[in-house]
Amino acid sequence: MFGLPAETVLLVFGFPVFWIVYTIVFLYRSRDWRNEKLEDDVS
Repeated sequence: MFGLPAETVLLVFGFPVFWIVYTIVFLYRSRDWRNEKLEDDVS
């Protein structure tokens, strides 16, 4: 792509894509953390 070596393309485009996916998964998994913590404190 754009005449760059495959390793460079992987670093330039792969890492940001990985970080975006990681952030989305983190936000999805932690979306109810406040409700879970409140339930644990009440019981």
